[in-house]
Formats: sequence, C-alpha cells, structure tokens
Amino acid sequence: MIKLYNLLPKTKNNKNISNIEVNGISCDSRKIKKKYIFVALSGKINNGIDYIPQAIKNGAVLIIVSDKDFKYIKHSNIEVITHKNPRKLYALICNKFSNYKFKNIVGITGTNGKTSVAWYVHQFSKLVSGKTASIGTLGTHYKKIEKNSNLTTPESEVLVSNLNKLYSKKVENVVIEVSSHGLDQSRLDGIDFNIVAITSLSRDHLDYHKNFNNYKNTKKKLFSNFAKNGIAIINNNISEKNEFIEVAKSNNMKVITLGQSSTSVFRYKLLRLKDKNYEVKIFYKNTTSIIFSRLIGNYQIDNLLTAICIMIEMGFKRKEIENLSRTIKSPPGRIELIRNIKGAEIYIDYAHTPDALENVLCSLRPYVKNKLYLVFGCGGDRDQGKRKDMGKIAHKFSDINIITDDNPRYEDPKKIRREILKYCPDAIDIADRRIAIINTIKKLVKGDILLIAGKGHESTQEIKGRHLYFDDAKVIKKVLVKD
Repeated sequence: MIKLYNLLPKTKNNKNISNIEVNGISCDSRKIKKKYIFVALSGKINNGIDYIPQAIKNGAVLIIVSDKDFKYIKHSNIEVITHKNPRKLYALICNKFSNYKFKNIVGITGTNGKTSVAWYVHQFSKLVSGKTASIGTLGTHYKKIEKNSNLTTPESEVLVSNLNKLYSKKVENVVIEVSSHGLDQSRLDGIDFNIVAITSLSRDHLDYHKNFNNYKNTKKKLFSNFAKNGIAIINNNISEKNEFIEVAKSNNMKVITLGQSSTSVFRYKLLRLKDKNYEVKIFYKNTTSIIFSRLIGNYQIDNLLTAICIMIEMGFKRKEIENLSRTIKSPPGRIELIRNIKGAEIYIDYAHTPDALENVLCSLRPYVKNKLYLVFGCGGDRDQGKRKDMGKIAHKFSDINIITDDNPRYEDPKKIRREILKYCPDAIDIADRRIAIINTIKKLVKGDILLIAGKGHESTQEIKGRHLYFDDAKVIKKVLVKD
C-alpha cells in the first residue's frame, strides 16, 4: 500500500487527496480492486469515462482523466485528478509500483528489425548463460514465449507487470521492442533505459502518424526522452541518422554508429557468401575479428551485428559472443524456411512494409535457380499509400505474384487487392489466402522459391472484427503434392 503523494509528480500533489492509500492502478475497469486508481483513457473505440461507474463499484478510490474529459464526469463522491496527458501519468504511476532493478534495460526501435535484434540478443544470452528476457511482438520471452499482448510494446500496466515478474525470476537484462505507437502513447514513460538502438527507418503507420516527419520524430523520442547518459546504437544506413545522433548527443549519450560505411564506429565488411554462409569482418574498439553466420539476407546480418554490439555493451565477452554467431537462427516468421518440396523452397516472412518486402525478395534472389514466387496482400484500415509501393516492389523483384487477402479488417478486401494490382499488373488475384497458398505450391518445380509475406508468425486473420485462426506455416505444411 502506497500513499498517493509518493505516486504523483509534485505538480499534481494535491494536499486534499495526497494522503489517500492506494493498492494499485489500472485503465481496465474490470481489473479495479479496493483502493485502486482508475485511469479513464479515451481511444477510438472505447471511452474510459464510460467505465467510471464500474470502476467505482469495484473499489476505485481515485479517478484520473484528461483535462478535456473532466466536464463529462458526473460523480462527486470520488476524488478526481485531471491531467493533460493521462497516459503519461498512468505510465509513471505504474512504474512507481515496480520493484525491478535490472543490470541492463535495452530499448530497440526501427521500422523493421526490432524483433530480429531482440531475438538474437536473447539467443546469445541463453548460450552464454546470461539471464536475459525480451518483450515485444512475439510476447514475453525468457525460458519460453508467453503471448500476453497484441501490441509490440504493451500498455504500461502490462509492461511493468511483466518486468516485475521477470525480475522475480532472477532475470538480469531485459530487451524491449519499442514501437512508434508505444512512444507516442507514453507506454514506456518511467522506464530508465541504459542502451537504446534504432535498426532502420522507412514508411510505416502513416494512418496513425499522418506523415513521415511525425513518425520519425516519434522514433527520436527514444533517444531524447530516455537513456540519459546511456548508450545509443544508430544504424548508419538510415538517411536521417544525423538527426538521431544529434538528439542522442544532446541527451549526453555515447553514440555508436553501426554499418559498412567507413564512418561507422562499429564497422563491418561482408567478405563472402557461400552455400548460405556469410563471412563477416568486424572493426570495433581498435580490434578486428571474423564471424560466420547462416542467416539469410544482408539486412539480417545487419540485425545480427546490432545484437552483437548490444551484447558487448551489456558487458558480455566479445570473443565468446562472436564465436557463437554461426549458431544464431532467425525468429519465427522472419525469412523462415518452412518446407522444401521437390527441390523448391517455401519461406514465410512478416514483411508488411515496402522496405521489408524489398529486403526479403532481394535476400532470396541469389538462391533462386528458376522462378521467385510471391504471395502477399496488404492490411485494411491502415496506411493505404503502402499498397502502391508494395505493388511496384513485387512487380520489380519477383517473377510471379499472387495478390491475396492479408488482414482486411473492416475494409473491403477486393478494394485493397485492386489497389495493389494497379501497380502489379501481371499478378494473379486470389482472394482466399488458403487457396492462394495451396494453388501456388502446386505449381512449384525444382529451383523455385516461394515467399509468403505479410503475416509471418501470426496465427489469426482479422476480418470484420473477428480474429479467425489462420497460420501460413501450418497451411504450407498440410499441402499434399503428388510426386
């Protein structure tokens, strides 16, 4: 039990209510218990103030609302605090209830690559007996994966709860995937990162951020609002890298640029690629070394090197980490080989942005001995501008394209496919994703490669508010092909 004055910023420390005793906090009225704070968050679908009566009934002693929503509250029998940004205050209070004290808290952002880097760090750590967990798109991952959120960066309450649980299990290091939504909605406020990294930056989530500049500036918050005096790892391939470097330096951070450029602090050079084995030379801290990797694609090597840099800065022995590079595998749904049928390989990948799709297609091209097939679609109720770009990329980088449904949500799936087909004129239009996959597999011959893109590790398809079970990998495995 904590006194309210220990939870609130000084500017919000109202003397009349500061001595209230509080047991917890939640933005979900169903989770409210006796002496809890209820935070009435407003979203596109639910308005938190509508659930205040239920929260009070369940035992809430205090309500936090936005300044603009205060006028709608009709309950005078409970204390209310207004705030211009309730989400931020919510996150800060959640962390006041925390008890975690990790050696390292690492935040990874980027349009693409977050999940891969977090996965590689976790794999390295397991191999050297390091007690490291990750939180992100795949869920909370320590000794096993627990899928406890549909969000890359969970809501503050869930995130802090996960951190407390991991700390109770003697976890020493945590890697958190940081999404632009998570940053914009203050889900991470109150967490003190000591290492932050950005893997890539290209178009995504413009349905939410409205334009690329807003999206970029939101990503920059990880370097300006967090990890003061910490370490910033910035990919040198990012066109806007200088903006991130400037922000990081203004926050008194040690900046490590990473890439193949001669200006990179953590520099590497691809020496050769033979039989799906990379040989890479690393130049860092006046020391040169060689690593080997079985990962597919230059962009995944980039992610692997980012993970190695993070491991070194976390305090692990460089030589030990580099010697393990050959054993590191891609995360589920990231350029993942699912099946080989009569000499044709079938991969799935989560690629749902133009940049990601181009990266995967270019990575697979060197291994194609006949035709490169692509089955993909675009999500509904999201950034519609991506459809044009992804259609053009598919037309340019693959040989045969099949346009199908992804997660149409509430949008007309035929309209989505039509917008892609406009820029991918020779593509085949098959609405049913299962049929699209099955029919394409049956056409494959020796030397072909098929990429099924967009959903990767996902096991559902979202259609008109319903999440229907659908797993690309399992569909692939069940296809019967006659010899």
